[in-house]
Amino acid sequence: MPSTFVEEDFPRGGRKVISSQKRSNPENNLFTTDNNKKSKKSKKVKKTQKEAVTEDVFYDSLNVLGTLSYSKIQEGMIILGCVRHVTNFSLEVELPGLTFGSVHVTNVSDAFTTYLSSTLEKAEEDSENLLKQMFQIGQFVIVKVLNIENEERGTKLKCSLKPSDINYEKSHNSFVKGMLVWGCVRSVLEHGYEISLGVKNCRVFLPLKNVETPLLIGQPMWCVVHKSEITNSVATLRVSSKTQHIKDSQVDKINSLHDVIPGMKIEIVTDKVTSNGIQGKFLNDYFAYVDHTQLRSPLDELDVYSEGNLLKAVVLYIEPSTKITHFTLRDVDPVPAPQHKVGDVLSAKVISKAPNGIYLRLLPSKEKCFVTNRRLIQALSKKSDSDLPEAITAKFPIGSKLTCRILDYNHISRMYVCAVDQALVNEKLFSNKDVTIGQLLNLTVDIVKAEGIVVTSGHIRGFVPNLHVSNAEFSENLKKKFKPGDKVNGRVLHVQDDNIIFTLKSGLVQSEKCLTSLEEAKRGSQYPGVVVKTKPAGAMVVFYNNIVGWLSKRRLDVANSDAEVNPTEYFYRGQVINPWVLGVKGDKVALTLKAPHSLKKQINMKVGQRVKGFVSKIYKDRVAVKSVRGLMLGIVPVHHLSSLPLCAAVLKEKALAAKAGTLGRKYKIRKFEDLKPGNVLRCSYISTSELGIYVLPLISDFASSVLIKNADIVDDGQPTPKFAKDQSIIAKILRINYDTKDLDLTIKQNKVFDNNVETVVTYFNQYLSEIQYLRDFGYNHGWDICQYRPGERIMCKVKVLDKGGCLVTLPNNVTGLVARHLCPDNLQQGQLIEGVFLCQDFKENYAEVCLRHDISQKINPIQDGVISITSLASSMTEKILVKNDFILGVLKQNGGRKQLVYIPSHLTVNDRIGCHSFYKKQKFKTCICGKVNSYLVGISKTLFLTLDKQVSLIQRRLLTNIQNLDTNQSCITQTDTNESEEALSANGSSQNEVSSEEEEETVRDTVLESTDSVNEEKSEDESFENDSNSSGVCGTKRKRHEIGHGKNIKFGDETIKKFANSDSITGPLPVLPGVSTFFNPGTNDDNVASSDEEEEQREVTKKKVKLTPKERAKLAREEEERLSKIEKELADSTTEPKSVEQFERLLVANPNSSEYWSRYISFHAAATDLDKARSVAKRALETIDMTFIDDKFNIWITMLNMENMFGTKDSFENTFNEAIKYNDPLKIYLQAITLLSNSEKYSEMEEKIKKVRSKYKHEPTMWLEVAKIYYLINKFKEARNIKEAALKSIQDRKTQLNIIIRFAIMEFKYGEEQQGAAIFETVLSADPKKVTVWITYVDQLVKKNRIEQARKVLERSVCQQLPLKSMKTLFLKFKMFEEQHGTPDSIEAVKQKAAEFVSKAVKK
Repeated sequence: MPSTFVEEDFPRGGRKVISSQKRSNPENNLFTTDNNKKSKKSKKVKKTQKEAVTEDVFYDSLNVLGTLSYSKIQEGMIILGCVRHVTNFSLEVELPGLTFGSVHVTNVSDAFTTYLSSTLEKAEEDSENLLKQMFQIGQFVIVKVLNIENEERGTKLKCSLKPSDINYEKSHNSFVKGMLVWGCVRSVLEHGYEISLGVKNCRVFLPLKNVETPLLIGQPMWCVVHKSEITNSVATLRVSSKTQHIKDSQVDKINSLHDVIPGMKIEIVTDKVTSNGIQGKFLNDYFAYVDHTQLRSPLDELDVYSEGNLLKAVVLYIEPSTKITHFTLRDVDPVPAPQHKVGDVLSAKVISKAPNGIYLRLLPSKEKCFVTNRRLIQALSKKSDSDLPEAITAKFPIGSKLTCRILDYNHISRMYVCAVDQALVNEKLFSNKDVTIGQLLNLTVDIVKAEGIVVTSGHIRGFVPNLHVSNAEFSENLKKKFKPGDKVNGRVLHVQDDNIIFTLKSGLVQSEKCLTSLEEAKRGSQYPGVVVKTKPAGAMVVFYNNIVGWLSKRRLDVANSDAEVNPTEYFYRGQVINPWVLGVKGDKVALTLKAPHSLKKQINMKVGQRVKGFVSKIYKDRVAVKSVRGLMLGIVPVHHLSSLPLCAAVLKEKALAAKAGTLGRKYKIRKFEDLKPGNVLRCSYISTSELGIYVLPLISDFASSVLIKNADIVDDGQPTPKFAKDQSIIAKILRINYDTKDLDLTIKQNKVFDNNVETVVTYFNQYLSEIQYLRDFGYNHGWDICQYRPGERIMCKVKVLDKGGCLVTLPNNVTGLVARHLCPDNLQQGQLIEGVFLCQDFKENYAEVCLRHDISQKINPIQDGVISITSLASSMTEKILVKNDFILGVLKQNGGRKQLVYIPSHLTVNDRIGCHSFYKKQKFKTCICGKVNSYLVGISKTLFLTLDKQVSLIQRRLLTNIQNLDTNQSCITQTDTNESEEALSANGSSQNEVSSEEEEETVRDTVLESTDSVNEEKSEDESFENDSNSSGVCGTKRKRHEIGHGKNIKFGDETIKKFANSDSITGPLPVLPGVSTFFNPGTNDDNVASSDEEEEQREVTKKKVKLTPKERAKLAREEEERLSKIEKELADSTTEPKSVEQFERLLVANPNSSEYWSRYISFHAAATDLDKARSVAKRALETIDMTFIDDKFNIWITMLNMENMFGTKDSFENTFNEAIKYNDPLKIYLQAITLLSNSEKYSEMEEKIKKVRSKYKHEPTMWLEVAKIYYLINKFKEARNIKEAALKSIQDRKTQLNIIIRFAIMEFKYGEEQQGAAIFETVLSADPKKVTVWITYVDQLVKKNRIEQARKVLERSVCQQLPLKSMKTLFLKFKMFEEQHGTPDSIEAVKQKAAEFVSKAVKK
């Protein structure tokens, strides 16, 4: 490079100083060929011409520099790059000129680094894939070169995408409308995104309407400025990130090259076309260059461009020395994936030559390819004596055809990088796709590392971990026998991303048996594996392709089976063993060391296969099942017997007397390929992790566990529920990947189930069917708890009295529980009293009983579910009992016949919260939804109105078939839960619909082959029920979209509304009787439209007529107690006010309380009623007495906080100006600065800091508080600058020392410990006599748990020669320190040092 290439000779952009320069003047044209004209110029003009870029220099720079290369790249350069590869922690980017750089995850953006840290702390699974979600291969980005490292294998560039690095030379007033800017998402707002440009005092907003796809926090991107409001102190920008807006943006004017960033579109004028590119100018004064590799198309020729052409180009980079801007004529749209893959062998034709290689055109695709000189030399004959360029020209003349192999694809230049060496072209092992798991290869040792050995075979490279170096237990001596160049045999263990892992273990290499997939793991087969982990319970064995197996301790083949074997001693890590396969469970293989002939015979079954067998044995948590021939099939966990938990009661000890019966249950199990997003699956719970829960979906050809993330289990803020082993869970498919067989599931109630009545009733119907089955089963098998029916009167003996109720004993010695509100007054232990049996609790094995006579009279002894209420949609119900799974109420109307109503307390099986909030009142209106056996099912009217009432086609089909089934079959083996899952699917898609014949067959096949005898008792009105089925709920005589209910019939002397009994169904229950007329405008039922208050008032009015004097007195007492309670609540100041009246009443009693006034202001502000909040604040300032200065000050701070949070900048400034008039201005300033920093309004905060520094620069408090604020927002540099400014403004030495010490303490507390320690050391070195400084220094170190460092500081302090009083203080501090953090020996050592010091002082 000529000596004139110094930066002083090249002002930015080559801008000439002569202001009258015009492009039409030939004297100003640097490319003119007339160099003979010379003219005398003044000294000043000569200086100007020296600073200008001359024509010769420009040409020389182009000839020398050309396109970009590693030798031309300098630190600090900003370059347009293209994403080449994305990992979890870094990006690899392509740069012009076949150069590459890497971007670490912490150099993407500051906002992304903060966001990533928070997600990693929360252990969110997505945190590992954020970069892959944010970037795609072929995407263009802007990078800044941070560091250049030259190594043996090449040059490494460390780059950054941070907007603060890209825009480091810009200020807030650099951005104008229409400019392309580089920024990142700082935060997500309600109506858009807050963007950070890395420039101070610059606020940027990206509206949602200007966004095409959702953005992640920290995501860097290009934006176009649509609106710019710039003042002297701050700039407010509104931008757009839409692709079309970015394409349309074009720069027409700039102040300097500082305003130009890569990716900008600018028009350039062609001045000259050379053999290597195009030279030109842009915006009149700046030089441009387009390399021949950056033309519109890779196959374009330079001869299509001529002088004077106006070209639209995109900035690539700016050369630091010459200030020449390099352009590309292509857009920055993401580059599509290449047509050919790496490793493909293709024919090509030589089309041109370059100094560093040749260019080819691939055939027949006609895409461009480049071969470097290094690759060409390898293809030349070793006997060639000619000059290298001549040899290349002779070997590869233009127009010749040859065979090449693709090595890479460069997105920046849109061309392939190839090799023509025949040895490489014919190489069989070129890439990872050329090897298979378990393949035996001859390997060459390349590098021996601490972690293992790098090996090569052909063109591929792999790695051998230390664990797989040898069959023997690993030690470092084993690797010493391997030298670079050694040949060894190895097998491909597995391929992970782009890495191939080999094994050299002879036990694996010499065996031809390779377990590479779970499908190969057949029972009884034997494969070699490696022990990777041992536990007392067994050993973990790994096979090829990371197939994991578990060898249980009891499956070890030892000589003495009675001996206790510890697998941790039996195996060593890395040992090769040859176990047999027992089976596959989930994604793991069960193993054994026992010979196959010792294994029990078992039927080979596939996942999802339907089998039939007998219950051979019953356990507490499962049942064992055998086939008809007596072969072992497996076990059925208790949670798989039903979707509800009640079936566990059947497996209690009392149920073991049941004979082993046939187990037949028919599910429609789908294949993976038939699944679609929105389908509902039944899953089995496996385990819980920090990321979520693992479940096993019931899919026929799928045996892997699936992680359901925490975000898909419950909503934010809700606790994660606990699950039991093998518990059945209903999940919905969110996303599905058919290639990798990956599923994303959710079990959120609002995602899985429809918010409709049918879903709620379906779930509760299954529950009640199980209750009925358990009652019948227990009654037939002599369970004492099942000998009573709901409503039955029984004599009870009081056993235990407690505040929460009492325990009673029933006649057959069954324990009964009586809730507190169901116990009468003056109850005594041992008393015999009549009670009403309400229900059984099968989980805890006790009965629920009511002993209160007034409540018992409201319950009919005959609970048959027969009622004659005309208004089924609005039935008054009184709450009797609240259980975990349901609420028991009793109908109050005469037509209700005192029947009990069962109300679900959970909407669905996945509902973990429940709906108890709808049943807080003792009396409420209920919609009677139907009847299951003799149980009336109801839902709160308020809840009913919030639910959907639609019935899908498949649900009606299922109901039509089910109405003909018997009503008293077992829910445990009867319910076709798979079909109910389809009915509950949210999308209701057509693929879930089946024909009526298939549904009927499915439902009927679910009935047990041998049923109980509970069907013998039939209703007297069975004939009517059959009639109602044919013309009622889902009868064919009604219209398909219409849903009705049974007819009124005569029963004795009264008219009764009769329901059709419902079986445990596979879809939703018949929609509520009366629902078809519930919202009908033409209904004549006035009671439906009446309010709860009116009905209650009518009932109270009726009762008042019948009240006795005793009852009236009781009511009067209750009313008096109620009023007294209200008065006490009003008088209690600790009660949180919830209305304006309550606040006003509270402030009348406490007019000077700033706390109550502030809460009143916040009450209105929270309701977004700022005018009322401001009015209350003014009242507070006028009302509070002038002597309560602090309370008035608190109100002003509350007003400032309100305006900062909800008001505008002007309203905040007006309030602030008023506040400083009536309060200490410094305090107001400091409080305002704190509020602004807490709300991250840093530009406004800096304005206030600037003012307060100029007004109160002699106040130490101001400097300390401002510094503290800077420390709290992690602006350590600004905080330390405050210290220096404070020491310059305050001249008092003592005050200066106090400030220094306070800053040291703040460094320890909020900043960097090393900096704080350095401040203390500086002070002590200057004045070691400051005892208080020594003690403060030690205290700060102790707070940071720097015990040893604090001990050393104390040892230094007591080695000084200070006055006796000072030394005494230091020794006492030392002693107290050792008593808290030392040992008895260290304490004695301190005492000894003190004694020695005293003795020396006395001698003196």
